Amino acid sequence: MSNFLKKLCQTLGLSYVWWHWKWLNFKKRGKEFFSTDKNTVRHLKSNQKICRCGALAGAGERTCLACGARLPSAAGNFLSKFFGLITPGVTPITAVLVTMVTLNFIIQLILSGGGALLKPSMESLLQVGALHSQLVASGQWWRLMTCVFVHIGLIHYLFNMYALISVSRLLEEEIGPARYMSLFLLTGLGGSTASYFLHSGIVMAGASGAIFGLIGFSISYFRRQGGIRSRGIQGFMIRWALYGFVFGLMMRADNIAHAGGFAVGFLLGSVMEFRSDEIYRRASAWKALAGLLSLGVILCFVLLLKAR
Repeated sequence: MSNFLKKLCQTLGLSYVWWHWKWLNFKKRGKEFFSTDKNTVRHLKSNQKICRCGALAGAGERTCLACGARLPSAAGNFLSKFFGLITPGVTPITAVLVTMVTLNFIIQLILSGGGALLKPSMESLLQVGALHSQLVASGQWWRLMTCVFVHIGLIHYLFNMYALISVSRLLEEEIGPARYMSLFLLTGLGGSTASYFLHSGIVMAGASGAIFGLIGFSISYFRRQGGIRSRGIQGFMIRWALYGFVFGLMMRADNIAHAGGFAVGFLLGSVMEFRSDEIYRRASAWKALAGLLSLGVILCFVLLLKAR
């Protein structure tokens, strides 16, 4: 597996050391999870919360006594520990999103007989929800959302998932799962809508509009926070924005969708609350929005299946 991973990383220009470390941790966590040792079960059942600063907190605590950061809810705490065991370094909502994209990519491969691995046909892309302006104009509006979970070949899929995992590591923990889910779906929709109105006549697919939305949000949000840590995160996100736009030019990707997602994310980062009292007061509203958007995604895929 190591030799295969090394060759794959060299081919795609990715960091072999980082992905090898991920693979070793995945195997280690997998052995611990499926072993007869009861520590794993106790870990999942424990209601204690662990702040990102490393401090422990009780089940009923909402903020960390050590650093003042907001702590996850009981459900979020369980999901963080569960996904931390099976996908080290990947936050829960990001793991769900990556799983959805991966399942859609596998379905596309099955429907195309493997032909969609590197150079998918337009038919195979449209079957799994890609955006085409003429189809949207004819009433298939749900493609504005389903296209976020469709990718045009293996390289497109791998780059976007690598970017999503890299960008999300700090962001999901910072703003919480409900805000993060809402942010991803809204910026993804913003990117596909920009492509529909400004770049008609092409097939559009991919999560890169949403990823650029996360980047734009982070640049705006952490600028408002200020401080050394926030400036460091800003710099990291600006570099990813440059990488993404250059990659988009090289691959002839839809940079209009990237710009649309980035703009929506930047605007949301300019208004989203970051003070603890405001975060707590508006938590229910964000959870409701995330729930409605998630149901909307399910509805869009149901309509896609009916239209086939």
